[in-house]
Amino acid sequence: MKKNRYHLEFKLFFRSSSSWIGIFVLLITGFAGLYFGKAFIAKQQAVIEKAATLQKKNTLNNIDHFGDDIGLVFFHNKFTLANAPDHWAAFANGQRDINPYLISVTMLGLEGQLYDTDINNPVSLLLGNMDLSFVFIFLFPLVIIAFTYNLLSEQKESGIWSLLRAQTNQSFQVIWQKFLVRVVVIFSVALLLLFVAMFYLTLRPDLTFLSVTVLILLYLTFWFALSFFIVSLAKSSNFNASALIAIWVLLCIVIPASFNLFLTRNYPVPEALQNVINQREGYHEKWDMAKEVTMKPFFKHYPQLKKYPFPEKKTFSWYWYYAMQQMGDDQAGASRLAIEKKLASRQYFTNIFALFFPTIQTQLGVNKMAGSDLDTHLSFQQAVRRYHEQIRLHFYPAIFLNQSVNDTDINDYKLQKYNRQEVPTIWMNILSVSLLTTAIIGATAFNLKRFNS
Repeated sequence: MKKNRYHLEFKLFFRSSSSWIGIFVLLITGFAGLYFGKAFIAKQQAVIEKAATLQKKNTLNNIDHFGDDIGLVFFHNKFTLANAPDHWAAFANGQRDINPYLISVTMLGLEGQLYDTDINNPVSLLLGNMDLSFVFIFLFPLVIIAFTYNLLSEQKESGIWSLLRAQTNQSFQVIWQKFLVRVVVIFSVALLLLFVAMFYLTLRPDLTFLSVTVLILLYLTFWFALSFFIVSLAKSSNFNASALIAIWVLLCIVIPASFNLFLTRNYPVPEALQNVINQREGYHEKWDMAKEVTMKPFFKHYPQLKKYPFPEKKTFSWYWYYAMQQMGDDQAGASRLAIEKKLASRQYFTNIFALFFPTIQTQLGVNKMAGSDLDTHLSFQQAVRRYHEQIRLHFYPAIFLNQSVNDTDINDYKLQKYNRQEVPTIWMNILSVSLLTTAIIGATAFNLKRFNS
């Protein structure tokens, strides 16, 4: 009998054209999100491959044009490190549209090169890129609201509820069955999109896939719980729809935008500009100072380079020039640490604040697993620093000894790709959404108990 009632509820649900429209919207936007997300990452991958070809070509051109002066070759030659996108980056583009994913550096001062990025249309950056995570986080809740807001109120407004309560003391079982039918339909669409994403984006069915799936399903459960809570208040359909849409606007638009403004005002990063200024002043002022002012701290920084003879009597030498560049970076050290401290404070405050808002929590968790979050970008910047340091120490001896560029292995240096070494975890994100959902379910149960009493 119970099985037949669920069968009837499914038939009634799919008989409604609005139900099919909601499902159709989710599938179309979901497939569109997959396509645009993959196209965005494919474009970045094409740029990385092109950069690899151009680096080899430019190295040969530099040797051809400046081969007689090894210091001049390394003055012009660029070495590139790319933040290679994970397959999951197509699922959630995250901050890959605003943070540079390709950094090319010479052996000159790093602080003046590290923050170079492409020029982008600010309107395009404001709108962002569409991907599947956008569909799950912003569009699925709207369809859940459309499917559930009038489950009880429609019955009351049509007079059916009074008849139902007169015939049985389990009237809410009917509403619960209607609710479960919608849960099954939405979850089925979500799992279908995740299944398609696994093949279309070549995602491995591993712990990452499981974590993202659990987080997304919990997020959808939160919206179902919230919708049923509003329904349990036994208000009118207009009230339910208005309240749920207002909550959606608040959680998905107003609070994230306000929080971003709060972070910008309370954790400004003026040190970013000051960092570049300090680096350039630290280098340029050395032209008018005695050479020992540069070389003494340089040898303190790199005592292993003291064994290479420094031509003190020369007016100009590449030895002195590259030491000046290093001193510029050293002088910018305090402002660089200030930037890192500010960004770390921002991220810490964001993680604490997001504990109370499942929309932000889910977005952060998915971006984290996709490697398109701020922490991954900061790790990429540190990798660039290590790579730059490795190049300097490798080629300094050849420059300081004025060797022929043909005696170096500069041609062996190809574009390098940065890949995360550790797979992140999002158990805190999952726990946060679970607790919020449980709290709403508890409040709903209390309402239903009071309503039935």
